[in-house]
Amino acid sequence: MMKNTEWGAVAYLQHSIYGSRASVRINNNSNYITGYSSVTEPTCGYTADNRECNPYEGNSINTDGTYTKRYNSEVGYLASTTNNISGIYDISGGAWEYMMGVMTNQNGQPCVGRDATYTSGFSGPYYNTTGSATGVSFPEKKYYDTYFYGTDDKHYSRRILGDATGEMGPFTNATYGTQVRQIGSWHQDEAQFVYTTEPWFIRGHEFLGGACVGVFAIAHSYGSVNPYIGFRVVLAI
Repeated sequence: MMKNTEWGAVAYLQHSIYGSRASVRINNNSNYITGYSSVTEPTCGYTADNRECNPYEGNSINTDGTYTKRYNSEVGYLASTTNNISGIYDISGGAWEYMMGVMTNQNGQPCVGRDATYTSGFSGPYYNTTGSATGVSFPEKKYYDTYFYGTDDKHYSRRILGDATGEMGPFTNATYGTQVRQIGSWHQDEAQFVYTTEPWFIRGHEFLGGACVGVFAIAHSYGSVNPYIGFRVVLAI
């Protein structure tokens, strides 16, 4: 399962001479089908509404829509990290993706989740050190990233250099309707760091996230199973 620093490496490569060096077009297929691309860049932020400035639609596999096109088309290539079919898709939009990047508690142990209801399935303490879970053991340390304990999601200085989180500042708030989002300066992607009750990183955002979506979007979650959050497998050679 992809580490947070590995996502960071892909993000920086995309932004280098080896990638498209542009904002990767959002996958706005609301059926969570891989490889789709929005016809236009979203111009408004997260609203949870299907608006003209942030359209999305639920196309079935191998069919184009009005607002979303397949990976093997001129529009579809824009959702690749290299602007061609050989790049990495779904790194912007589609669904949030869990990373193997987790906050430690005040004793320096990786937090398995918030509580017995919202937990990752690993053995170890919850964020508050007063409870723990029994599950599978964490893998070797080289397979996951750990972040220092924090009580709010704005402590970006806890980042690991190269993970494309804290380096994305300066950070500010943006208001979209009734929604207030923390955003970074790189493409104004969403920027929420892991903290006490949500110690696991998620990346990339979701199909309806609008202008907050992108390669550099970061947020937090419990670590528990969620039908709207996926993950990415990496083969290390």
